[in-house]
Amino acid sequence: MSEKNKLMVEILSTVVLPKLKGLSEKNAKKIMAVSEKSLGQIAKKYHHLLNDQAEKEKEQKAKDLKKDKKVAEKLAKKNDKLARRDSVQKKLDLLLNSKTTVAKKTTPSSEN
Repeated sequence: MSEKNKLMVEILSTVVLPKLKGLSEKNAKKIMAVSEKSLGQIAKKYHHLLNDQAEKEKEQKAKDLKKDKKVAEKLAKKNDKLARRDSVQKKLDLLLNSKTTVAKKTTPSSEN
């Protein structure tokens, strides 16, 4: 039995055994054996459940991180797409503005 389990058995037995007064020595020994075994099982189960709970919390954190990462990647893709669209629009605006300035420059010179 591990140290954690032994400590828990001792603590539980100090709480449970004093409530079982009035037994003969033979019956008290039987109760001690049964209670120690039962309390040992309780302690093992308790620590096992604590470990399981910690593992589930780790798994949940990993899932949350993965989900957050996906959301961040999605947002980055969206921002990249918007940036490319804006870039294309700026190029078009530059092209359109440069054509109008070229057209304005050619019109007055053709009149002379």
